Amino acid sequence: MKQNIFYYRFPEIDLGEIILREIKSFDSNDYLEYMNNDNMSELLTKCTRPRTIDEAIREINYWGGLFKKGRSIYWAIALKSTDQMIGTVGFNSINFNHYKGDISYDLNFHYWGKGIMLKALKAVLRFSDEYLQLHRIQATVAIHNYKS
Repeated sequence: MKQNIFYYRFPEIDLGEIILREIKSFDSNDYLEYMNNDNMSELLTKCTRPRTIDEAIREINYWGGLFKKGRSIYWAIALKSTDQMIGTVGFNSINFNHYKGDISYDLNFHYWGKGIMLKALKAVLRFSDEYLQLHRIQATVAIHNYKS
C-alpha cells in the first residue's frame, strides 16, 4: 500500500485535451454553474447540488482538501487549453486497511457523450493500481443514470 503519495505534491494527469489536476477555490463558479444545469437535477439529489456560491465554495474546499488531509484524492477535470473545470473525479473515501475505495464523478452537461469521463475514469483507475493498490473500487449511481 502506497499511502505515502499524500506526502508529495498533488499528482496531475495529462490526458491530452483535458488534464486531471488539483481542485482550486477558483473552480467554485464553474462548479456551481454546471451542477445547477437542469440536466444534472435528475441525476443528483438536492442535498448534493450547491445552490449558492458559498455552498459551491464549501464543496470545492471539501473535495480539494481530501488530499491535503491524507484521506483521499479527488481531481478537477479541466480543459487543458483554458484550465476551466468541467467536472470532477476521484475517491470519496479510501479505506487503506481494507484496500477499497468509493469513486464518484460529475461532468458538465455540455461535455457529455464525448468520451471525457471514460478517459478520466480509466486514468484514475490506472493511478489507483499503481499508487493506491486498491483491490475493490465501487461507485454508487442513480438507477436511471444509464451511462454510469
